Amino acid sequence: MAESARLRRGSPASSWLPVLAIAGAAVLVAGLVLLGAVGGPEATGALVVGPVLFAVSLPVFYRQARLEGDRWIFRVLILALLAKFIGSVVRYYVAFDVYGGIADAAGYHEHGVQIAQNFQMGNFYTGLDSLSDTNFIRFLTGVVYAFIGPTGLGGFVVFSWLGFWGLFFFYRAFRVAVPEGAHRSYAKLVFFLPTLVFWPSSTGKEAWMMFSLGIAALGAARILSGRTWRGLVVAGLGLWLAAIVRPHVAGILALSLAAGFLFRRSRPDLGGFATLAKVVGLIAVTTLAVVLVIRTDRFLEQSAIQTEGGVASVLSQTSERTATGGSEFVPSALESPARAPFAAATVLFRPFLFEVDNAQSLAASLETTFLLGLCLVRWRWIGAAIRSIRRQPYIAMAIAYTGLFILAFSGFANFGLLARERAQLFPLFLVLLCVPAVVREVQRRSPSAVPLDRGSEPVPR
Repeated sequence: MAESARLRRGSPASSWLPVLAIAGAAVLVAGLVLLGAVGGPEATGALVVGPVLFAVSLPVFYRQARLEGDRWIFRVLILALLAKFIGSVVRYYVAFDVYGGIADAAGYHEHGVQIAQNFQMGNFYTGLDSLSDTNFIRFLTGVVYAFIGPTGLGGFVVFSWLGFWGLFFFYRAFRVAVPEGAHRSYAKLVFFLPTLVFWPSSTGKEAWMMFSLGIAALGAARILSGRTWRGLVVAGLGLWLAAIVRPHVAGILALSLAAGFLFRRSRPDLGGFATLAKVVGLIAVTTLAVVLVIRTDRFLEQSAIQTEGGVASVLSQTSERTATGGSEFVPSALESPARAPFAAATVLFRPFLFEVDNAQSLAASLETTFLLGLCLVRWRWIGAAIRSIRRQPYIAMAIAYTGLFILAFSGFANFGLLARERAQLFPLFLVLLCVPAVVREVQRRSPSAVPLDRGSEPVPR
């Protein structure tokens, strides 16, 4: 109790010293690993950018610890950011050494260097015919290089940092909207699951999508916790940022938010206006979802995927287009309800261990095997999460998002692509694994709770 009180009031400088010493030592070790793994000017640029981003992040970590009254999360956030930076080094090595620079990041780097050079000469012509989809990432890479210089690894570190903040926003959303949840368990999974450490840690779409989806999730958490209009602004911003690059994923999240809103209980303090407020809020959320669905349809048509034949046709075309690259398999496209279990198992848990044929697929399989085992061990937790959707409608949103994501990506016929894309799924899917089957009433309804986010989440004294 005394420790929590000191955190809320602000600890003396001496209490920071052990933590900062550990953090400094970790940064030093990470720097040495970086130099040994990469070397040259690429490592030098990253060693300048990384510590600056790390220092900028520390005050936010400390503020979060004060809000929660728990120094544990401060240490976890430090370790999580360091893990992301190390993940960016590994991702860089895989992209340019293992795959010989044929990854998407190489193309972004080349365009980014040219755009940055133009910017630095006062020429703001980008040479891009639009600022959406792939072109937006090229433009953003150029903006990053204009500040840090044309260092490819430095760009990876910056994008990894953006991806980290997306995970942080997902964690904040969980704390705001799932007060019955096991937040430490969720933090360990969302910050350290290998897919979330590795894939959104490079110059590319994954880091940007994690960042924007995290913002949207935090806004959704506020909407579903009773602060509709304030949350709608944040969710709208996140969905707009996501739609710039992948409107179909933004549309899935918007539809899921609308589904969660249907389960949200009306605020008792509104009295007779509660029903009207919910109807108006539902109209606003649904309008946002419809706009993004229309944008998704246009995106698919621009990608040469015909939508006139319905969902089955889109899934079939997706299977044909992704069945290349050496990791292809026969997909379990969700063309009928009977195929739902197979589609869910494929999107969430494949490749299985007996399907492994290289080191990369082995790493993915070990992780998904762990997740499958965790689902089996925590099947009561999943049931508890489902039963709490009226009290915690954010869980209803997570369930809807998981289902729609499985539907949309069940047509993928390449394990490598599937492993990368489901990084966008895991932060919300993990919510279902972090609601204990037994929650003591005092943890849910304690009148002595201290609000973490202006009344949205209780933290027992």
